[in-house]
Amino acid sequence: MSWLENISFRGATRRVEALLRRFPITVLFTVAFTIIILLLIWDNDFFPNSDAVLFMICFYPPTAALLGLSLHLWSEEQTNRHKSKQIHGVAQGLWFLFCLTISLSLFSETMEFGIGMMAILTLIITSVLFLSFLKKKDDIEAWNFAVNLLIGAVISTIVSGILLGGIALLLWGIEMLFDLDFPNDLYLSVVILCMMTLNILLFLMQIPEGEAKHCQNTHRMNDFGKVVVHALFVPLQAAYLITLYIYTLTILIAWELPEGGVVWLVTTMMMGMLFIITLIYPLLFHDDKPFDKKLVRWLAALALPLLVLMTVGIWRRIVDYGFTVPRIYVILFNIWCYVVCIYLFLHRAKRILWILVSFVLVFFIASVGPWNVTATTKRILTNQVDDILAQTGVRLPLDYTRFDSLTKTMSKHDADILKGKLSYLKFDLDGDSLVTRWLDGLVDLHTNPWWEGPNTNDSTEIKPVKIKPSDIEFPSANMEYIITDMPKGNFQKVMKVDEWFYKQSIQEQDSLLFLDFIYSQDTLFYSTHFELPFSRLQEEATVEEGNHVPFFIDNQEASLLIWFFSVTQNEDTERGYNSNDDVPNFRAGIKDLHLEGMLFLREAAFKKDPLEQKEEIIEEDTIEKYPER
Repeated sequence: MSWLENISFRGATRRVEALLRRFPITVLFTVAFTIIILLLIWDNDFFPNSDAVLFMICFYPPTAALLGLSLHLWSEEQTNRHKSKQIHGVAQGLWFLFCLTISLSLFSETMEFGIGMMAILTLIITSVLFLSFLKKKDDIEAWNFAVNLLIGAVISTIVSGILLGGIALLLWGIEMLFDLDFPNDLYLSVVILCMMTLNILLFLMQIPEGEAKHCQNTHRMNDFGKVVVHALFVPLQAAYLITLYIYTLTILIAWELPEGGVVWLVTTMMMGMLFIITLIYPLLFHDDKPFDKKLVRWLAALALPLLVLMTVGIWRRIVDYGFTVPRIYVILFNIWCYVVCIYLFLHRAKRILWILVSFVLVFFIASVGPWNVTATTKRILTNQVDDILAQTGVRLPLDYTRFDSLTKTMSKHDADILKGKLSYLKFDLDGDSLVTRWLDGLVDLHTNPWWEGPNTNDSTEIKPVKIKPSDIEFPSANMEYIITDMPKGNFQKVMKVDEWFYKQSIQEQDSLLFLDFIYSQDTLFYSTHFELPFSRLQEEATVEEGNHVPFFIDNQEASLLIWFFSVTQNEDTERGYNSNDDVPNFRAGIKDLHLEGMLFLREAAFKKDPLEQKEEIIEEDTIEKYPER
């Protein structure tokens, strides 16, 4: 890059001046956004505590900077610079009014709003790549421009990262040498200044202009690049095609519908095809590259039958499980793929920029406006639920008892469909107001089939307990946990547990925690005992936030599922698993242990002598076994 050749102070000053003259709006909003982020880091109360305000100050500046970059690049292609500046100013003013309106009146934390904003942001970002090149006779200039942007982004990121590492090491050295303690906010501020602000400014300096911006070189791909494409990516694409064609032949012979999961393989195959075509695009301008010209056409031709397979797979998923937002987007993607493949087969790849533009426009049109996919899905499911309830003749809304009675009059399949649609409306589409048209707040719609019942492979003749998901009452704080592996065996009773175990002696990491649970059958009380290594809790506590999963401990009589725990000081010190530290207190001493989970009781749990007196016997038994407690 030519800008790296002059590293003098005067040269750097000229580069900054040139940057300010070329991209003034982008630089302005970049600096403004930096100031906002630094204020949020150092003073949480500087801005009003409002989600709408936070959205405005964090969404508008970076998007305005991107919009400014796109319009600056576009205006360079216009002969009437004064008119282009007026258009730029009007566009920025309208964008400010749009963001302000969204923040003040339309902001919502819903899927519909989030996808719409993502579609708008995607359109703005991609306009940087195509807006300046729409009137060209081919797309080789746009291809070279995109390659230069990619290279520039990599270089600016590497330079910014090196600078960040050097500054961070310097700050650490000052702390060590002079016995200082810098706040974490200082380190975070340095990260923002280096990896965001400086990174963006370095990237802007490298954007080509003039003749370099309109480079028509078709020899950018060197021999190494050709080898990578032809020897690695093309064989991988062939492997996808062969696999999918073999699967297609298999289901045709068996005369059965394809699995719904085949959609993802076909999607990956399509993305791989477009990736290869994009990489080899400059080679299509060479008369000595007949293989690449044929490759484009026949990759598209071979993909067309597989798109039919994808269509059938999508339809099967919809028939089996109904409409969802992702499935409608996949339908639109499937239709778009048909158009792309037919065009590439008929016209090869004379133009490829329209592929990117059409994809972004389809996503934008499908996501923004009252007709958007999320709203359409919500309307479809709402009408389907209305039709189901209308056929039953029930009076709405339903309380828990009446809703349970209603589902019992329906087949299991129909009841699961109704619960699934209501659950998707409420929890995935944020349609509480819609769901409350039919139900009051007492009905549990959590129908996630995380367990289909105990394993019945044991030789025991006792009929296993069949646990329905609706029978299990999860604590609200643990709803994100999905159980995938359940204990094996036949169980006579399953019970929820929420217990405190006081004065546990923790002297070493391999110390054992002693857990006794009381349960009953008829009028008799029993107890079962577990020994839990303290290191097991320590291991779980160090799992990365958001990746915690429930775990089991076992004995011959029962299996204990633990989905929540806390370890606290016995002297009323709150340093538990839900504290600000988010980790148990592992210092040696006397601890209190809090567990929540499920207790799965086997037949052996009831094939022993019951307790004589529920509380006294447990206390005496505990003291006798574990006097140190």
